[in-house]
Amino acid sequence: MTKPKLPNIFETVDDFMACVDAPLKEEMPISGVKIAKESYDARGLAKLDIRKSTFENCTFTHCDFHKASFIDVLFDNCDFSNSKFQESYFERCQFNACKFTGANVSDAVLKHVAIKDSKFQYSNFDRSQMTDVGFERVDFTEASLSETKLKRVEASKCLFIKNNFFKTSLATVDFSDNEFAAPMVSMPPVELTGAILNMTQAADLISLWGIIVKP
Repeated sequence: MTKPKLPNIFETVDDFMACVDAPLKEEMPISGVKIAKESYDARGLAKLDIRKSTFENCTFTHCDFHKASFIDVLFDNCDFSNSKFQESYFERCQFNACKFTGANVSDAVLKHVAIKDSKFQYSNFDRSQMTDVGFERVDFTEASLSETKLKRVEASKCLFIKNNFFKTSLATVDFSDNEFAAPMVSMPPVELTGAILNMTQAADLISLWGIIVKP
């Protein structure tokens, strides 16, 4: 995973919506800015293009980031709960202590993305594409990752509980250092072919193959 390529000096933004108004209308990128302590609800930010910038202690709940693009962006302690990121693009982005509870990130593309100490409960990553993505101490409880393409994805100390992995190949994904329980998969569970599990996880999931363990 490649870290965000950030400038040494940022332009501090005092009013984020005023800053993005003209670039959104003209479909132009915004670069080299620092957005801090901004708070918005239900704002339209579709096709927003942010590059080489940082978001710190911001709240964007129920906002629409449909088809937005984030390249070389650092998100630190931000809340994007229930926001929409369908068909958005993330490249060389890092998320630290962020909250995406109930966020819709379906049909999105994530490349060289690192997510740490964050909450993604009930989020939707259906049909998204993840390449060179790392998760550390992330809560994915009841998140949906159906028909998602995973390539070189790593996870450590995360919660994967009651996730929808229907038609998502988990081959080579190492869940042994995570909590992995009650996944929603096909019958038989072809999605789990090649996934790396520890002994406890394998014992809990063996019934998915129709195997009955006699005590």
